[in-house]
Amino acid sequence: MNTRDLWNRYARYFNAEENVVFPADQPELDFYAQIRKEYPGYCLEIGAGSGRLAASLYKESATVALEPSDSMLAGWTVSDAELAVRVQATGENMPFRTGSFPVVCFPYNGLQCVPEEKKRSEIIKEAFRVTAPGGIFLLEVSPIFARRDSEPLTERYSVDIPGGTRLVLKEKVERRRNPDSIKYHMFYTTMDHRGETTEQITLDLAVTSRDKIVALLMESGFCDIIQWGNYDRSAYDDELSPRLLVLAVKGIRNVLAASCSGPDSYSKRDK
Repeated sequence: MNTRDLWNRYARYFNAEENVVFPADQPELDFYAQIRKEYPGYCLEIGAGSGRLAASLYKESATVALEPSDSMLAGWTVSDAELAVRVQATGENMPFRTGSFPVVCFPYNGLQCVPEEKKRSEIIKEAFRVTAPGGIFLLEVSPIFARRDSEPLTERYSVDIPGGTRLVLKEKVERRRNPDSIKYHMFYTTMDHRGETTEQITLDLAVTSRDKIVALLMESGFCDIIQWGNYDRSAYDDELSPRLLVLAVKGIRNVLAASCSGPDSYSKRDK
């Protein structure tokens, strides 16, 4: 099953979790809103889903929201849709001119939802291509997945959602070492006046590390790489940080070698 088909099936459950099951992650929303205050200009969001970050990313002009899933694009609210121009396409083949966007972002572990290493590399190269010279690319991943082991089938939640429906998630976690990934086998049971139905969704997330991500960005041409370990902009720590947020700059090619930061370098913004 390709990525688009997977997310067409997964969208209704993912959106229910984001909008009903779990509370909004306010630190995340505030983080992206603050980034946009510091880095204004035309913005591209890769993997925009159903517009969860539309309000945070909006700044003076509409965001371009790139999303491959029909179901995700159909899930936008009217108010969020007014803040973005929605484009259906994949991150490895973006229909934009070179250097179009001063700000490009790929939030919410979106890169890890692409299991093929080659495609992940293609997405980063495309992100570099469409970023304007001197512009920034912001990427979010979770290296902590590398510490998660297999888990037996377990009920994660059972909640009432709008429309008189009860949604139950049972999940089995499968850790694979070759290729290095985690498979989430999710069994969603929907109960309403029509009866009970169960659908299985399997999400295959790539396992990565801070060093791999930084190396991939540098190989694609990005430089001046800043690394944070959470939405509060704390310095990244391999053991303690819940996520990795990386902000990189598209520098001028002829000074790239002199200006690029290495995997362990931090700018003053990390402090």
